[in-house]
Amino acid sequence: MGELVEHPDKGDSDIDVVRVGEGQTPVSLKTYQDVYHQVTGRTEQIRKRYSENLLIEIGEIEQLNYKIRQLYDVHKLVAKSETITIFHIKERKEQFTSFERFHAYNTNTANPTVSLVLRYNFSIIPADKKRPQEYVVNVRLTSKVVAMQQLNEDAPPFMHGQFFGFMAGPTVEVTVDYADYVIARGFLEAVDEWVKGCRATPTSKTLRLLQRYSHHIPGIAQILAAAALTHYAYQAVPSIAADANTTAVWARFAIVFAGGFYITIQLVEKFSKLIETSIDTFPEISYVKINRGDEKIIFAAQKEKPFVWTRLVLGIVGTMVIAILSSKLEKLI
Repeated sequence: MGELVEHPDKGDSDIDVVRVGEGQTPVSLKTYQDVYHQVTGRTEQIRKRYSENLLIEIGEIEQLNYKIRQLYDVHKLVAKSETITIFHIKERKEQFTSFERFHAYNTNTANPTVSLVLRYNFSIIPADKKRPQEYVVNVRLTSKVVAMQQLNEDAPPFMHGQFFGFMAGPTVEVTVDYADYVIARGFLEAVDEWVKGCRATPTSKTLRLLQRYSHHIPGIAQILAAAALTHYAYQAVPSIAADANTTAVWARFAIVFAGGFYITIQLVEKFSKLIETSIDTFPEISYVKINRGDEKIIFAAQKEKPFVWTRLVLGIVGTMVIAILSSKLEKLI
């Protein structure tokens, strides 16, 4: 049953009181209102996101927990609660009510970790204050390796790989609901310092630039191929016009270049698409590793790099070979 709060008639007492809880403890109306406004009062929120390709393991998570606890322990702690939530693939999750309980997590599980959320609710009395203040610190750590795999498996065929990096979201996101901005800023700076201290895979600016414009590659390749074929056809016209059997030669010319034009454009599109896909899906290793499933999927992602390089080289070489062969079409006339 829920707790009962009574509001007695004003005439029952010289001062307004309310009775709270199962024990019907009398509390002055002013105290009740102060507590109500203190607990339910509006707070502000700040947020920060990080896109660095972090390599997060249990040691880094413990260090993050230590930093956050260290900050709120500086003040007079009135009350606190912690929640650690692990989100696995296929919408499975596990939740722990403290970091100590999180240490009992089964690291032998084969379900990879999509994200891990650390949530801290606490009430503190700052050194220069008399009233307690409520804070909520929420830190989400995302395994980009697992998120990208899920997107590749669930996304429809027409969706390009260049969107997956944006859909996977930031690797770290921290939000702080606060009453005092200076105190809240301290938590952001602690997370910022933690991010800088984590191991990370360097982000390639060249790769980022190529991914931004990779969707233009098939279109540009087809335009260049069409321009090259048009040039070759134009160059072949004088020799064809000088031939005695003009009608038969012009017929062969039309057939060869019409068919060659269509085949060349189609092949160029296929090979240039291979280049685009290789650039968009180039694996960037960023993970949260806390169980066996994470280890397996990270190992698979690391092995994927040589195959991506192979597809990229095949696409480039294939496009160049098609361009060279298209220049020899007049030999078939």
